[in-house]
Amino acid sequence: MKTKRWICSTLGLLALAAAAGLCQAQSAINISFDSSTPTQFYDASPANTGGSLTYAWQSTGGPDGSGCEVYNIDGVIDQEIDPAFNVSFTSGQYYQVTFQMKVDASSGTVGYLGSGGYGHFQMALRDASYSWVSVGYQTLYSSAANGWVTYTFAIPSPSISVAHLQFQLQGGGAYSGPVTVYVGNLSVQPIPNPNILSAFTNDFGTAWNNYGMAASWDSAQDAPYYNPVTGAGPTSITPAGSIEFQPTVPNSYQGGQLNLGFNPSQFQWVGLDVYYDGPTPGSSTDFGGMQMFIANGSAPYNWVRIGGINFNAGMVGKWTHYNWPCAASGVLNAAGFAFQATPGSTAGATPITFHVDNIQTWNPVTKPILGQFTPGTPGGVRISVDNDGTSNPNDQEGITAPATNCTGINFFWVGQTPATYSFSLTNFPSPASAPGFDAHVYIVNGSTIESGPNDWGYNQTYSYNAYNALDCADFHIQNSASNNGVVAVFEWKTNSINANPTNITKLYFPQYASANGTWTLTFNTDTSATIYGPDGASAGSLTLPDFASDPNYDDNFSPSDSLVTFGVAKNGAVNNGMSATFTQVVVTNASQGVLYDESFSGPGLTANLDWQVAEYYMDSANRATWLPPGTAWWIQWNTTQSGWSVQASSNLLNWVSAGVTYSYVDTTGTNTLGAIPYASLPAGKNAFFRLTQ
Repeated sequence: MKTKRWICSTLGLLALAAAAGLCQAQSAINISFDSSTPTQFYDASPANTGGSLTYAWQSTGGPDGSGCEVYNIDGVIDQEIDPAFNVSFTSGQYYQVTFQMKVDASSGTVGYLGSGGYGHFQMALRDASYSWVSVGYQTLYSSAANGWVTYTFAIPSPSISVAHLQFQLQGGGAYSGPVTVYVGNLSVQPIPNPNILSAFTNDFGTAWNNYGMAASWDSAQDAPYYNPVTGAGPTSITPAGSIEFQPTVPNSYQGGQLNLGFNPSQFQWVGLDVYYDGPTPGSSTDFGGMQMFIANGSAPYNWVRIGGINFNAGMVGKWTHYNWPCAASGVLNAAGFAFQATPGSTAGATPITFHVDNIQTWNPVTKPILGQFTPGTPGGVRISVDNDGTSNPNDQEGITAPATNCTGINFFWVGQTPATYSFSLTNFPSPASAPGFDAHVYIVNGSTIESGPNDWGYNQTYSYNAYNALDCADFHIQNSASNNGVVAVFEWKTNSINANPTNITKLYFPQYASANGTWTLTFNTDTSATIYGPDGASAGSLTLPDFASDPNYDDNFSPSDSLVTFGVAKNGAVNNGMSATFTQVVVTNASQGVLYDESFSGPGLTANLDWQVAEYYMDSANRATWLPPGTAWWIQWNTTQSGWSVQASSNLLNWVSAGVTYSYVDTTGTNTLGAIPYASLPAGKNAFFRLTQ
């Protein structure tokens, strides 16, 4: 077959093609005004007719007492300055720009009575065609800008071939008088490897946000430092110190957040050293544990778990080094890290103490290699369960209705029939390979959650919110445990918090060899419903109480606030690591029409609707992966560091983009998978691919 020849040709030359992507350490770019105007400097300010804009180098008054560039504008006709530099770098290889500037205190200001200060200041990354990618747009207030200030701009992670850096100070209106601005030196810093975020050489003060677990600086306990990239060490980073954690009740998942801003996508690993002081009293065998999260600095501002430890007797009084996935978290803007005590392998009720030191992010320095190809997958959202052996047999994961829909909308059917709940599945494992594996939709009453002890906001992103709810209804499709077809389950409960549904109806469908296809639950009336299988035929019916008329069910299924959650459940350790892809979900009723008809066309999970990812309380992680439609092949490479791109060729001479605009990190945290669309496949029988940066 033609496809088979194409695969063989590609695989035969993968090693050669990948050699073009060897990553070398980058040098810092430093441009100085100390002795003259640098050759890389130019100005892009508009010269308005009748205005006054000048700039010139002067030998004194610079940030270190030497030279600088001085701008003067009249502030009325010319209201901005645009110092710019010809530089050349790829944004994925650099992480930070610093730029020195001072505004003369005698300068005019903008806004009512000068309340606007000096207007707004920003940096722009520009390619050879002078595109504009704005970074760090901020207001410049008078007193703070009147001395030399080093402005720091984080370089965004998407790979941009930068040819020019431009800075812009713009009043946005007439200044109250002329403006004088002094421009100093520029520095573009490459991504440090390793990047030591904190060695805890001094008190971290207000950087710790306590959510139940005390944290303090300990100058007496210090871990010897080893460079994770070169292996060099041990060395002592002075002054000595570490952070000490003392959860008094580990089984309550006490924790907190340590603020250390960085971009996780730029690094494959987070390294840290952990010292276990032990339980109190020391004779206890209740050792507990800890887990670490990356704190998302952008919406939804969640904690993404990257690793955990179950302490044991052999760890008492010792430092142990750990490396946990970084870029695999999917977070692009981290506020820092969260630490949380856990029950570990025992009850975890005994107080414990542990220390953390030398938190760093790093990348392997070996060249990345293009790996295996796998066939393209249908577009949708793939939801996976964890792969944690027997420690979490009840794991389930999902996506929940957007937060804006969870208030003021009633997703239940009562009083709104006909009402439909439907989901379409593909790549659902067979009954023989995954007995009991489950796909479902939960319909949860938010009004009664809000009136009870459970938090409504938390349950919108908790995958088993039906358990915490007082009132819910669930529709499940499961593989038969006897490997004979599939089973439909409809469950409901009322006034029963922190419990599984108590009213259960099961319908067995041996005629369906797999759960793949569209499953629909349609309520024809308040008390009757029909289940439709993948062939579109009626597969079974349900009879329910008349909730609307029976005073025993007052408002149990007629809330003002509610949600729907679509997801999968493990239902036993035998299904570790299993997944299924939802290609469409539909919710309709007679009162509100079509609430959802989502085919996940993207790009991304939230392109059409702002779906919330719902995670399980144990080993929490984002296990919902959006898959783009039109994918011919998935190509894998063994790094998660950002900045790499895939090129394609039919002859090894002419290389073009392979069209990989979407990629994700696999569950190991070490590999990236990129989607090659059909439209980007090279013409002819041969296709070759390489990584570039």
